[in-house]
Amino acid sequence: MLRADLVCAGPGLVLGPDVDLDLRGHTLRGTAGDTGLAVTSLGTASIKNGTLSGWDTALRTLVIWDTEDSPGPLTVDRVSFRDNGTGIDGTGELGVGAKKATVSRSTFTNNGVGLSAEVTTAKIDHTVFADNTVGVFGDTGAGATITDTRFLRNDRAILLNEGSAEVMRSTFIANRQGVASEGYLGGFTVADSSFTGSDVAVDGTAIAAGITGSTFVANTTAVQIGRWGSTVTSNTFRANQTTISLVAVLESPSFVQDNTFRLNGDGLKLDPADALLSVGGNDARFNAGWGIDTPGVTDLGGNTASHNGNQPQCVGVVCS
Repeated sequence: MLRADLVCAGPGLVLGPDVDLDLRGHTLRGTAGDTGLAVTSLGTASIKNGTLSGWDTALRTLVIWDTEDSPGPLTVDRVSFRDNGTGIDGTGELGVGAKKATVSRSTFTNNGVGLSAEVTTAKIDHTVFADNTVGVFGDTGAGATITDTRFLRNDRAILLNEGSAEVMRSTFIANRQGVASEGYLGGFTVADSSFTGSDVAVDGTAIAAGITGSTFVANTTAVQIGRWGSTVTSNTFRANQTTISLVAVLESPSFVQDNTFRLNGDGLKLDPADALLSVGGNDARFNAGWGIDTPGVTDLGGNTASHNGNQPQCVGVVCS
């Protein structure tokens, strides 16, 4: 239990196995970088109710090597990570040994990286990432499950480098990139989420993506599809400059189905495309340019288009 604010010119605290730390609303602050809290890989650890600020790394795992025990879990609840190089570092040592983290009701503000992970998993729920360079970074072998979380004004809200993520019921506002991928392993899904005001809301250039039930409003580009293909189904696109962009020749099947396009630059324009891309059940109306312009695709039927700026209303598919 922390009984008052604590300011450290060097390393902060080291917690042994099975320790629960209640910050009781206080701040653990660093003045010369270093690590704020180190938790041993052995046993459980719980951090709650306070602020970690001013550290190179606010919270990380201290790996205990001379044991056969697997790292125990880490629970973080109602903690504010502010003005750190990295908020939670889940990379362990030599890329292994980090604790699996569950983060809830917390905030990550103005950090270089809010939460990073490698060869481990993180569950993030009802948390806010604001004004970070990267909100969540999933490196090689990392897996993140993110629910009911808000990403505000980050340069990159979620960045995956051969990691994976499942994003559900989350909100992305004014991030330069919402969900972005690098490398050619892993993948991500986005469901029932909203994206507003991004340069690129969802970038599936490098890996396969599944995007469903989500809303894209006023983005420069809403979704990018790369050569590994993506599935984009049952989404709403409104007032975007570009809704879906195909940025490479496909090597795997992709599906664009049952989406609604309103008041965008074009409704759905994918040119050049080929038969690996299947298009069906989309509704494009009142877009400034093309309704549906997808020459060469596989037509699944059920597309509709009307009151769009260019004629014909549909190219490459039959529209009602």
